Amino acid sequence: ESRALKEWTLRTRINMSRSIVLNGTFKQGVNQLFSSNTNIDSSDYNLKQFSAAPDVTYTHKSILRILIGYKLSRKSNTEAYGGQIYSSNSINTEAKYNILQSTSILGRFTYTSISYNSGKTPASTSSPVSYVILEGLSPGKNYLWSIDLTKKLGGNLEIGLQYEGRKPGDGQIVNTGRASLRAIL
Repeated sequence: ESRALKEWTLRTRINMSRSIVLNGTFKQGVNQLFSSNTNIDSSDYNLKQFSAAPDVTYTHKSILRILIGYKLSRKSNTEAYGGQIYSSNSINTEAKYNILQSTSILGRFTYTSISYNSGKTPASTSSPVSYVILEGLSPGKNYLWSIDLTKKLGGNLEIGLQYEGRKPGDGQIVNTGRASLRAIL
């Protein structure tokens, strides 16, 4: 088995003012997996990838941070390995609010619209190659959201409560909750 990820990344940052920052991340590259297994249902791929992700961040002192961004992604698998074509447009938002110096709330929401052509293979999104291309999402409209509450307890302890929700394509809503207690050394 041979795996390779060759990509270049360009990051830009423009400070419009003390509280407004424009960021941009641009990536282009190739993601490959070649195995010695010659099954008909091969999981080999040779993906050409491109993405552009500009965003704007507003910060008010150390109390509030709001981010709004967009991401355009394109992927295509070489015809010899399936010919799949992926295109997505995402809008993401993030807000973090610090309450005093001991508590913070972070909320995120992402909407992603995915167009996916499974190429010469049967129309399937459950193959290993499709999973890699789709990054665990589904063709169509995908929604992801989360809320993270963090509170410092005393000097060395921190408690965290996390909630994540997702609605992939035509699938059902999936809700996940977590709680953690961390010691800060």
